Amino acid sequence: MNGSIIWYLQRISSLFVLTYTIWLFSSFRSFDGTFLGWDLLTSSIVFRLFTTITIISILMHAFIGLWTVGTDYLTSRTLGFLSYRLANYADLIRNSYQILFVFLGLIFLIIVLIVIWI
Repeated sequence: MNGSIIWYLQRISSLFVLTYTIWLFSSFRSFDGTFLGWDLLTSSIVFRLFTTITIISILMHAFIGLWTVGTDYLTSRTLGFLSYRLANYADLIRNSYQILFVFLGLIFLIIVLIVIWI
């Protein structure tokens, strides 16, 4: 992965989440506190699309951060400081780590999409 592209993707995703947060709080300011008002807000296509894109942005932001941690700290050199035997399994540990957070991210995305769209 290209470092500058990753840097821009992470910054753009964080700005999108900030924009969503501001939009959501401004929507709550006009919210009257009734069930009908909440239903109108959450059932609108704008809310659903904006929330879906924001969730994908959050997952992309988290993936980049966790990938960076894995590639920086789960190497044979860094794990070798803990144990020589552990250093032999650095690639397996790093790949398992990445598979785990990709799997959890996909489960999170599926659950959120079901809650938002169904």
